[in-house]
Amino acid sequence: MPRGRPVGILFAEYTDEYKEMCKQTWYASGRPTNAVQWMEVTPEDEANHRKPNIELLRKWKRERMWDFWADELDAKAMTVVEDNLVAQKAAMLQRHANMAWSLQDMGMAYLASGTFDSSSSAVQAIIRGAQLERESRGFGEMMLKMSKMGNEELTAEFIAMVNRGFENGQLESATDAEEVSDKKEDENDSSTNTD
Repeated sequence: MPRGRPVGILFAEYTDEYKEMCKQTWYASGRPTNAVQWMEVTPEDEANHRKPNIELLRKWKRERMWDFWADELDAKAMTVVEDNLVAQKAAMLQRHANMAWSLQDMGMAYLASGTFDSSSSAVQAIIRGAQLERESRGFGEMMLKMSKMGNEELTAEFIAMVNRGFENGQLESATDAEEVSDKKEDENDSSTNTD
């Protein structure tokens, strides 16, 4: 009398649903490569009460391109994380801008009260609040705008920013910088060569 499972179960095919469950469990477990760890996280096939061997799991992984699928999910996860970071940064900058507005308001209220014992502190609060608000609001809005741009839009924005930098004199071309650097080296050489 045979012991254990009936012979037919040993050769039963695994369903596509079970293979998908194995793939998802593999990914959710950190994409293990170690055979022992991989076998530990692989769920048992409920229909046949067994697990595939490591060679079969590797075959499914290769044939069904699990790594390619997992790489796509990782990329999507990174996008979500980056979007969340941008949103958090924008929210922080918005809070800073609101605090800046409150500082300005408190400073103005103090000046309006007519008690000028420490009006310089009130004026400084107004000035600092205005600076902080200007910096925070502009940067937060710019980050949100840029986070929603595609590659082509970002490239165009970058080029426009560089052009504005040149126009405003905040940037100089590499050839201009080399000429200035060469002139300084020539001046240094002539001052040290005074025989």
